[in-house]
Amino acid sequence: MTRRLLPFLFCLATAPLYADDPALLVEARQARAEAIPEVAVQKLRVLLKSNDLPADTQRAANYELAAALLAADELEEAESVVQPLADAGDPAARLLQANIFAGDGRWPEALPVYQSLADSADVGEAAQLGAVECLQALGRINDAAKMLEKFTAEHPANVGARLRLASLMIDLKKVSQADEIVKNATAVSGTEAKWKQYLEARLLLAQDQAAPALLVFDELQQNPAELTQSLFFGAVLGSAEARAVLNGFEAGDNVLERFIAHHDDSAYLEEAFDRLDELYAQEERPSDTELRKWAAKTPPRRAALAKYYLARMYRRLHKTDKALSTLDSFILGNPTSPLLNSVYLLQADLYLDKDNLPAALHALDEAGRRAQNEAERAEIEMRTALVHYRQGESLLAEIFFHRAAQGSEKLRVNATFDAALSALNRRNYESFFKDYRDLSNLAPNSALRSDLLLEEGFAQARAGDPHAGDTIELYLHNFPKHRRQNEAQVALAELAFADGDKLGAGRYLQVVDSSSPDTDTAARAACLAVFLADAETPPNPAKVIERARKFLHDFPRSAYLPEVRMKLGQTYFSTGDHANAETQFTLIARENPNGPYTETALYLAGQAATQWLDSGAVDRALRLFDEVVKLDGPLKLYARQQQAIVQSRLGKEGEAVTIYDLILSAQPAPDPELRYAAMCSKGDNLRAMGRKEPAQLEAAVTVFDELAALPGVTPTWRNQALYKKGLTLVQLNREPEALTAYYDVLDKTVAEGREFFWFYKAGFDAAHLFEQKENWKAAIGIYQKMAKLEGPRAADARARLNQLRLEKFIWE
Repeated sequence: MTRRLLPFLFCLATAPLYADDPALLVEARQARAEAIPEVAVQKLRVLLKSNDLPADTQRAANYELAAALLAADELEEAESVVQPLADAGDPAARLLQANIFAGDGRWPEALPVYQSLADSADVGEAAQLGAVECLQALGRINDAAKMLEKFTAEHPANVGARLRLASLMIDLKKVSQADEIVKNATAVSGTEAKWKQYLEARLLLAQDQAAPALLVFDELQQNPAELTQSLFFGAVLGSAEARAVLNGFEAGDNVLERFIAHHDDSAYLEEAFDRLDELYAQEERPSDTELRKWAAKTPPRRAALAKYYLARMYRRLHKTDKALSTLDSFILGNPTSPLLNSVYLLQADLYLDKDNLPAALHALDEAGRRAQNEAERAEIEMRTALVHYRQGESLLAEIFFHRAAQGSEKLRVNATFDAALSALNRRNYESFFKDYRDLSNLAPNSALRSDLLLEEGFAQARAGDPHAGDTIELYLHNFPKHRRQNEAQVALAELAFADGDKLGAGRYLQVVDSSSPDTDTAARAACLAVFLADAETPPNPAKVIERARKFLHDFPRSAYLPEVRMKLGQTYFSTGDHANAETQFTLIARENPNGPYTETALYLAGQAATQWLDSGAVDRALRLFDEVVKLDGPLKLYARQQQAIVQSRLGKEGEAVTIYDLILSAQPAPDPELRYAAMCSKGDNLRAMGRKEPAQLEAAVTVFDELAALPGVTPTWRNQALYKKGLTLVQLNREPEALTAYYDVLDKTVAEGREFFWFYKAGFDAAHLFEQKENWKAAIGIYQKMAKLEGPRAADARARLNQLRLEKFIWE
């Protein structure tokens, strides 16, 4: 990135000429004065190769060389040349050193140097103006204006400084004060007259008079005589702003697109792209045409900027993969670009969007390698802390937040606040209260102090601390007019709901509903209201549906939308409205393809579809379950199970068996319950296939045998397998073996492992077989065995036992 030297202060005076100055030094000064610093550099390098230069001449030549290098934008070499002179305490050299820092955008380093020179008799005025420039660049506009007010009071004849003060006042929206300054400023030079005209246009714009302001901005561009480069660009920005006001953001971005297209070597190209990006961000459907065009062709500086801002646009449009591929292309094609630090930071943000935290840390590490100053390092450390925070590594997060606070005055307050939150997550109240005190000293009137008290309550709530409610109540009492009062009320409602106090939760929500909450808090309250309705006794599904549908209407973009859709889908499903249930579950997955509910929603949508009777619903169900399988998540094998169930219902038992084999051979192995269910259902399908292919019945018997013999198999699955083995053996006309299988169910059922459903089915089926054979004693034995174990059908077994004894006179 070409670094621009800001107007207004980098006007380094050429030293006075002396009769005994070497000719090369005189010529170099002349070349710099004529704005040809490259020639000056060459002449000075030749001069400094001389071995017999007097010390004073050598110092003067080195100073001139550093100044020429600065003017030629060779900042690294300029800094190395001026360093020894600055270390020796030469005020002019120190001022030049500060100018080099500022020209390199190293404002935090430049500011203290300027401030230390503010009272110097020789360079004090330039140093004060330099400090103003630094403060403005650091976003400390109020401090810059105060310093400039003092300067202009002491130097009223400095019209340029007064005009700069007016510009700052406009930035601070102090329009009347700016207007007064501009009216009373008498321009001496043509350039000052142009600056005054420019400020008059800015004042018109600030006073909602965009049309007359636009005329002035356009006139300045059409008559560029005596315009500085910075003033010309200021007029371009003003024109873009005025057109955006009059004709919409697209009209504004057209102005900047033309500037970038025709001034690709401008020192203000970076600022032009930055402002263009701001306009694109405000458009509903910004066009990426110009950015793609510039990114694909020279000059390299513009192409690099276009790629970077194209990636930013893609991120805003949620085209994360496109943004990442654009940045990969940038990194590959611009390995030494000054933009690389920003590129890696954006890449980290994109990986954070995808929740790819390891990749985000890698990008931040690459950015850290290229950080040029403490401020940049602090930005990187701030993001690194956020990654650790999201990974649940609160101690590491706290360390990096503290580093960011130490490295950047701009980030100090927010980083200290975040460090306190990290301490809260660790439940380290000693560190928390230290950060709270530091925050109170840094920003005693900041709302973040009260935020921390509220966050303490939230942290306690997450940790299940019974004091959470008391802390939040204390916040409500101490900060009755704080902007997050409603959020606290909702938190108390959630705590009451979690404690089973539904009436209390409702009372807190009433307070929120009656106090005009912000959108997010209102959505959170409405979400809780849905779940409160769901918890009512007796159940009131109509109320749940009504509240959920109202939520969807009122908060269509809320972060809580998936939760509400999930509850609405479940309620529809429970009431038998499977069509609406499928719709809600499908919408969750389509609206949030990478969300935490996606897999579950697709699975439930498939289940809802299986409840329909038409073939279209069955096809949808299979596709939905296939999507779950492809996600390769925890429900993958359960989705396969549902696919097999559908195939079985369709009479496609062979395909069902194939799917069950996939489940049973999966690695890692399925959960025991799913394994048992898959084996049993595989046996069922083989038994169904055995109606036409008797060999499949033998295979079914084998599967049921294997299931019954599995170590640790539950009584329910063991008894079911043995019973179904018996049914299959009956189909094979092997009744003695079938009776043995039924008997094993009865014999293996004991008091501590009771399972009655399959126990009674096996018992009554076995007794029925014996009765068919008129083997009354064996049948009585079976009924007797069932009657001994108290269960839901023990009385039936005793009744049939007594009836048989009476009818057949069998009393032994």
